[in-house]
Amino acid sequence: MTKIRLTLVVSAFLVGLIVNGAIAGHNYHGYGMKMTEMSEIDSNEDGVVTFEEFSAPTVDKLKSGFRMLDTNGDKMISGEEWDEFLKIHRFEKRSDS
Repeated sequence: MTKIRLTLVVSAFLVGLIVNGAIAGHNYHGYGMKMTEMSEIDSNEDGVVTFEEFSAPTVDKLKSGFRMLDTNGDKMISGEEWDEFLKIHRFEKRSDS
């Protein structure tokens, strides 16, 4: 249960960081997107943007954030790694009541 809760907290934290930066300055529904911006997203230059192309920058940021938290490189974030992250960023550790 703790691993699931930790995964949800980490995911929500990383997604929140990314979404705040990703949406800023752009029309939420995409109507404000200029063609030059679309061509930068359209990595295979076929004139359409797939979900994979659209989400690639976000996925890259999530992977980078995960690697930052996974300090021992075992592809898992342990409670100790999470506690160290909280300590470094001056978050108060929640105690389970």
